[in-house]
Amino acid sequence: MESSAPAPSDPSDIWSVFVLRNPAGRCFVGHTEHLDQFALTADTEVAKWTGQPGPWPIVWRHDKLSRKAALKFEVSLKRDKNTPRFYTRTGLTPPDIESPGTLPPENKG
Repeated sequence: MESSAPAPSDPSDIWSVFVLRNPAGRCFVGHTEHLDQFALTADTEVAKWTGQPGPWPIVWRHDKLSRKAALKFEVSLKRDKNTPRFYTRTGLTPPDIESPGTLPPENKG
C-alpha cells in the first residue's frame, strides 16, 4: 500500500479508498467515510453503481486519509485499473480471464 498521502488533521475526517471484486474478476474502486457501513449494503445495492452481479467483497483498502487525499488516490487507482500498475499498487493478482474465442478444456473421463 502507498502511504504518501497526508493524514487528516481532523480525526472525524477519516476516509478510506477501497477495491471490491466480484467473482467474475471485475473491480470497483471507490472512497467513503464509512467503509464498514458501505460494505454491509454493497451486495444489496450493487446494481445501482456497477450494474454487475455480486457478491462484492472488499479485497483491498487504504485507510486514514483526508477526504481530498482519498478522492485523489481513488482517481489515480481508477486511471490505472486496467493496467499492470493497478495490481502492483494494490498487491492484488489479476483475475484469470480466458481469451475471447477459446473453448474451455474438455473433461475427459
